Amino acid sequence: MYLMSFIATVMLLFTSIANGHFTVEHPPTIGQFNDETEGDHPCGGYSPDITQVSTTDFHVDGDVIATTLTHPESTWLYRINIDPTAQGNWTQVWPIFQQSGQGKFCNPRVTIPREFVGKKGFLGIVSHAVDGFLYQCSAVNFVKGTATTPSDCTNGSSVTTSWISDDQLTAKLNESTPSSSKQHTPNFAISSKREAFQGFGGMLTIGLMVILGVMLTV
Repeated sequence: MYLMSFIATVMLLFTSIANGHFTVEHPPTIGQFNDETEGDHPCGGYSPDITQVSTTDFHVDGDVIATTLTHPESTWLYRINIDPTAQGNWTQVWPIFQQSGQGKFCNPRVTIPREFVGKKGFLGIVSHAVDGFLYQCSAVNFVKGTATTPSDCTNGSSVTTSWISDDQLTAKLNESTPSSSKQHTPNFAISSKREAFQGFGGMLTIGLMVILGVMLTV
């Protein structure tokens, strides 16, 4: 019985690692979330165009960014861009930090340089986790003042954070959107890594299921 419980726990663990990414609760993201394309720069498979989307007010003196991580650990970059199609030249708006522990993390006081007041642009959230780089974007209108913290701005009980340097994430500030003919090239290594990891997790899961089946027939 204990061995069966252990096998089931391991199966769930590897399934979570192989498939899990992250989602954004605040502010609302653009485009429809697609787990399979979240590794595509700059917005997780969505081609941004600020003239074609609705924007959400983001207060420069402090506003909320809330995410839910399904990996055991991730390093985070918050960045903004006022280019209509989110080409390169991103501005970092919060120190890079590491989250340990799956679940919700809410930062209620992310500040933006006041020079952006009155402008529209993109808030980009980049995760550097076990399966490479993952992206989400929100279309925002930068406004004066401080936002009211929503009631659902909470952190998971097992979540801790700490400041950390990540040169690979810092390099994402100058990363441009690939042309359509080369759209998948920059993410080839990441996709291959993710697919290989998912394949490994799938094979392990099948192997464990076979072992469990043999045990049940004994």
